[in-house]
Parts: sequence; C-alpha cells; structure tokens
Amino acid sequence: MSVLFFGMFAGWCLYAAELETRMHHFEYAPPHLVERQIRALVPEAPRVSMNPRANQVIVIADAETQERVAAMLKVLGRPPRKLKFRVQHNREVLTFTVADGVPLTLPVSQTPPHNLIMQARGRLAPETRNLPVVGSALQAHVILLREEPAVLRVRVVPAVIFGALQPYQIVSYDDLAMDVMLDTEEYLELQKVLSHHDFYRQFLLTQPDPSAAPRPVSLLVSFEGLEFPQPGPEDEN
Repeated sequence: MSVLFFGMFAGWCLYAAELETRMHHFEYAPPHLVERQIRALVPEAPRVSMNPRANQVIVIADAETQERVAAMLKVLGRPPRKLKFRVQHNREVLTFTVADGVPLTLPVSQTPPHNLIMQARGRLAPETRNLPVVGSALQAHVILLREEPAVLRVRVVPAVIFGALQPYQIVSYDDLAMDVMLDTEEYLELQKVLSHHDFYRQFLLTQPDPSAAPRPVSLLVSFEGLEFPQPGPEDEN
C-alpha cells in the first residue's frame, strides 16, 4: 500500500514539475477575447490570472500549452492594419485611411429627397422629431478578407443624420445592409451596385431645390492598398 501511495505521489510531483508559470503580454486585443481563447486551452480556472489594466495574463501550464498561448496572443495582438480608400463623390475626391474592421462614414448628400427625410424622421424619438436634417450617408464597415491578392468586404448601411450640433441623431437602416467586395484592381460604382434595391435607388438621390426633380448622386470608391504596422524593437530581435 505504501509503495502504491509513494508511486502516486511521485507521479503527481512529476506532473507538477512539468507545469510552468509564465506571464504573457498582449496589446490591441480585448481582454475578454484573450481570456476566452486562453481558457479554451487551459480550462482550469486557478491556472489563468488576468490583469486587463496592464495587458498581462499569468498562465500555469505545460511548455507546449505555453507556446500555444504565446502564438495565439501574437496573432491576436497584431496592430490593426490600415486600409487606404479613395472616394469620388460627384466631382469631389476624398481620401480615407481606416483601420481594418473600423467603421467609416461616406457622405452621400446634404439634401436628400424630402420623402426620404420624412421617412427617416418617423423613426426618431418624439422629442427629437423636429431636428434639422444634416444629410444622408453610407455607414461602411470594412473587413480585410485576404492580403494576397488584397480583397475587402464592405458592409454598407444607409443612414440619415439629424441634429443642429453633435452628437447627431443617426437613423440607420441596418435591416437593409448590403455586402460588396472590393480589391485594388477596380473602382466600385456604389450607385450602380446599390441601386438594384428600391430603397437604395431613392437613397442615392439629391434634391437641392424642392421645386426641381431629384438627381442621382455619383459615388465611386477604390481600395488603394494596405499599410502594415511598423515592427517594434521586440519584433526585430
């Protein structure tokens, strides 16, 4: 019996000796995402200790698991890549630089058709229903799908903006979101792509003079390229 107990104790000591305690650092990734991914590798709660304010986590695990945690944090901790856009809106050319996955707003018209304004105004709360219209816009959420060749997914949501001062009241039509693909080899004519939908046809119009007929808005977008984060001293070593 004593021999069996000693063997079990020796095995436990050997197992415990294989565990390592390491402190891992992470940046850019949300702490809750880091914790969820690590606990998928190390489910025992006492073996993972998060310090979200310092962007640190202490993990007790074997060497192989520690390396998997480090590799996972390296991927999660990459600074967001920056995406370059050129937008031609009627005769005006605008340039945007936005981080991968960060929304941006493309202005459409300061004077959308009256019926569009009234339809959007009906979605406002009663106390804000008389605010002046600022204009219409496309809210675009851009995700880099592939780097070679570079391809983006652009999720477009039409919106009408109201208010006299910021923060404005934004009426977004999330139920009418549309996904389009874009690469560095082509211009995307949003008016042509989006106007297949009845609401977008109405949305992509402008009416500068109430007595005049609405006229279409010309909106072209090109994806110019990527900017990769500069490596820090730790990455260069």
